[in-house]
Amino acid sequence: MSVTEMNRPAGMAETGVTARHRAEAADLPPVRGQSFLLLVRTELRKSVNTRSGRVLILAIVALALAAITWQLTHLEPGRITPEFFIGPASTGVMLLLPVIGVMAMTSEWTQRTALTTFTLSPRRIRVQLAKFVSAIVLSVVVFTVVTLLALAAIPLGGAINGDGSTFTGLGGLLAGMYLTAALNVVMAAAFGAVLANTAIAIVVYFIAPTAWSLAGPALFKDNAQWLDVFGAFGRISERDLNGMLPETLTALTVWIVLPIVAGLWASSRREVK
Repeated sequence: MSVTEMNRPAGMAETGVTARHRAEAADLPPVRGQSFLLLVRTELRKSVNTRSGRVLILAIVALALAAITWQLTHLEPGRITPEFFIGPASTGVMLLLPVIGVMAMTSEWTQRTALTTFTLSPRRIRVQLAKFVSAIVLSVVVFTVVTLLALAAIPLGGAINGDGSTFTGLGGLLAGMYLTAALNVVMAAAFGAVLANTAIAIVVYFIAPTAWSLAGPALFKDNAQWLDVFGAFGRISERDLNGMLPETLTALTVWIVLPIVAGLWASSRREVK
């Protein structure tokens, strides 16, 4: 028997196995791509299932409760308005809430999970966009919890001082504050996407706009308003642009839109280690 004839059965058997595997693969249902909603849910779980994430959320709620308690013990004469509680309660929220956005964008790189994440979801832009959305959703949920605590304190404060309470202007106040909180979180997330380091991104987020708000007017006088993002946030929160729509849009573009674009570009090309 020749060598070819001796090897033929093995070759035929291998071909049969391969054909069977192909037939079995053809019977399998088609693989569906990951939905964007699934990515958002995954990023939300990653934000709240870590010790740092839970501590940050608890710290925000604790600061809000401390502010509400302080206001209850320092009531002023007259009817209690929403600003009396919501303003102080949201101070700590506005300060710490953007950190959620930073941590959402930098977690893959600081916790060494980028290889796993982008192997399972290789389309990085979609993952980064899901992180932006999850950060906004989580910030809205946390801000809503704080707002509900403040709203519960309004009639309580009115009952304690005996002058009653009112909810006049509540809708406009909340609309401005929710939008400002979301913009702050998106801005912080954009810095996180660009820098990919939690500590550095937080420092830059807090220092860079503050430095401009202090140095800009001294260097450029009234023209500094074109890049004053804090002024833009203030006008949005007060629902009054004061005829400064171009300045507001320019500041938002420079501090939010451009960092988002740069962050998405950098994240899509950053080396995974």
